[in-house]
Amino acid sequence: MERRLPLLLALLLGAALAAPTALSYAQDTKEDRVTGTVQLVKKDAMTILVTGEAGNAQQQVVYNAETKFTKDNKPGSIDDVSTGKRVICLGKLNDKGQLVARHIDLRPAS
Repeated sequence: MERRLPLLLALLLGAALAAPTALSYAQDTKEDRVTGTVQLVKKDAMTILVTGEAGNAQQQVVYNAETKFTKDNKPGSIDDVSTGKRVICLGKLNDKGQLVARHIDLRPAS
């Protein structure tokens, strides 16, 4: 038992030191979110114009080859995105105020 005590203390100390690091990492990776209805899709410019759920604010969403699309919890594509569809877009805002989407999820009509 005495041999295990130093090991146990070392594990507890390691966990205590790692917890703040893990917490700050989780806060740094928080994504921006745009939710609303698709107003316009420009495939040539790889952009989607989304009107917020309150119907007042419009946000430009940029997608690229890395963007993951889902529809009904299954893989989707940009071809599934059309005017009037509800979307949830996750990513990071760029310096132009556009959301660079990592994931675009098409939602069922409500």
